[in-house]
Amino acid sequence: MKSLNFTLAIAVCLVSSLVLAQTADTYVVPRTIHDQPDFQGVWSTRFNTMLERPEGLPLILSAEQAAGFAQAVALGGDDNTDPDIDILGPPVLAVVNGEYRSSVIVYPENGVLPYNELGTQMSSHIYFEGVGYDGPEQRPGVERCTEAWGSPPMRAFMYQLFHGFVQTADTVAIISEEAVMLRVIHMDGHMRPDAIRSLEGHSVGHWEGDTLVVETTHYSDVNPERATIGRPMLISSEARVTERFTRTSETELNYQFTVNDPKYYTESWRGEFSFIRENSGHIYEYTCHEGNYSMVGALRGARVQEARAEQ
Repeated sequence: MKSLNFTLAIAVCLVSSLVLAQTADTYVVPRTIHDQPDFQGVWSTRFNTMLERPEGLPLILSAEQAAGFAQAVALGGDDNTDPDIDILGPPVLAVVNGEYRSSVIVYPENGVLPYNELGTQMSSHIYFEGVGYDGPEQRPGVERCTEAWGSPPMRAFMYQLFHGFVQTADTVAIISEEAVMLRVIHMDGHMRPDAIRSLEGHSVGHWEGDTLVVETTHYSDVNPERATIGRPMLISSEARVTERFTRTSETELNYQFTVNDPKYYTESWRGEFSFIRENSGHIYEYTCHEGNYSMVGALRGARVQEARAEQ
């Protein structure tokens, strides 16, 4: 009898797995009026998986490992005052196609940014701590309201980040609830002059089946740092970032990216996570500078500390 029950249990698991596999494989992506895969709507991220993988962890974690890891990260942020934590609870690890991920980076195999000597030198600090208080340029871009998590390559953080996708026949626009709101992906091959550079670069896209493939170049060297949990990601004017957006279900938009930047890295590297469908569809204005006294307070506080040290 026990043998029969065990056999039936195995059969149920196999059938369930088969049904899930068939559902994923046979998902039909909805189309726009222009017969393109329809990504329109609001997609969000909210997880505490870091860009780089902690030493000793595999990329894919079991549910038990994921729960313990997420709890450890949450305990490290006990002093966090973000209202999202109170409203939605502690964020969990990133989940991609049902797999718990310990890092966004999937290559190199160790999940660590393959910095060269220059990259290692320029990234040798925690992003949110900046490199000093002598002037605003030493503070991180998100603190100065000059950069966004939605600029390519897109990144995620422990609070809720919302991104609205709007499509026309020759344009995909991503409207983010962030400091730098609008990102335009040119589907008609339009390029900008080489002299025009910006932090978010210039994006040109095309369709490969149901996947949106985007190539971004024309980055500026003014501010190479990009926000991450841990040491910063660096992007130079020599960088080329390739992104792939694929809708895998009604609620999941898979996102993969490759960074090729010989100025800071010894080789190309790749990352992956998923956006989750947000049914409310709301995108609110992000008035980062309005009432933002943190920069003035941080610099003034540093001057006070310097004066006390002299005394």
